[in-house]
Amino acid sequence: MQTVPVDPFDAPLLRHIHQITLPTPFPVGPVHTYLVQGDPLTLIDTGPQTPAALAALQAGLVEQGVALRDIQRVIITHAHADHYGLVGSIVAASGAEVWAHPLAQPLVEGWASYLAPREQFWLDLLLAAGVPAAPAENTARLYRDMQRFITYAPVARLLGEGDVIDLAGVGWQVLHCPGHADNLICLYQPAERLLLGNDHLLAHISSNAIVGPPPLGETERRRPLVDYWTSLCRVYELPVALVLPGHGDAVADVRGLINSRFRFYEQRLARLLNELSRGPQTVWQLAEALFRRLDAVDTFLAASEVLGHLDVLEQKGQVVKNTNDTGVWLYQSNGHPLSE
Repeated sequence: MQTVPVDPFDAPLLRHIHQITLPTPFPVGPVHTYLVQGDPLTLIDTGPQTPAALAALQAGLVEQGVALRDIQRVIITHAHADHYGLVGSIVAASGAEVWAHPLAQPLVEGWASYLAPREQFWLDLLLAAGVPAAPAENTARLYRDMQRFITYAPVARLLGEGDVIDLAGVGWQVLHCPGHADNLICLYQPAERLLLGNDHLLAHISSNAIVGPPPLGETERRRPLVDYWTSLCRVYELPVALVLPGHGDAVADVRGLINSRFRFYEQRLARLLNELSRGPQTVWQLAEALFRRLDAVDTFLAASEVLGHLDVLEQKGQVVKNTNDTGVWLYQSNGHPLSE
């Protein structure tokens, strides 16, 4: 796999796209935003709502000869705190328009009716996954705590699959790539073969296909790793020369990286099937077998990771899910029936 810094890559369009890296309080580390020159002056993603991130953003803008007040448009690639948390502060300072996917709108605008049930969703999911009550409640509360890193702003334009938007004087295709988030979009410039890929494809870590509540207008949660698998296949088929990511180095060997991700997923699927060969288990039992020393953040990520892989195995018909009399899910391989 080949990864490269953005600056040396020989694509004329990159002269108009400036990466600004901001600190975050999250385990993933720093996040990249991208200032795109042109009319309108555009910022892609914002960083979290922290004094350190805001100061770093302002400093990065000054290096490009602009200020926060000059931003005319903010494009949110997906509604995770490290990618949209500062949006309200930026709009308050600049009056910029915000563009985002329709499924991101309730989060970016902070709809109370949409946000209120989400903490209960996490708690119910963790309990159904077999996480003990105390750590499940501690982990679910992290959702409420995360709100301190987020501000809100109205969305002026909804971006959907097939839209074409102007950035730096050329057209970019909007690709809806659910998986890491159900509202995630990438921006693809076919002539230069550039992909503004945010967290869809990262060089140094495998993007967690995070399990979340049902999107607006839906009644069941999505199967994020199933969606992510499809979205990766889609990008694999594109002639992408360079991915500008949300974290870490840019990616030049796109197909090599995607192949490595698929190998990783296949290995994890095989590991889970091996664990299930011992008999029916909960999501949490499987998570504890795969991971060690899980804190509150890791508890959710580990449960989400395992559940996502179980969704894939369930779709393939290799496992089945049952619910015991306490409401906990039990997964079994098709060759190992549940004990009475």
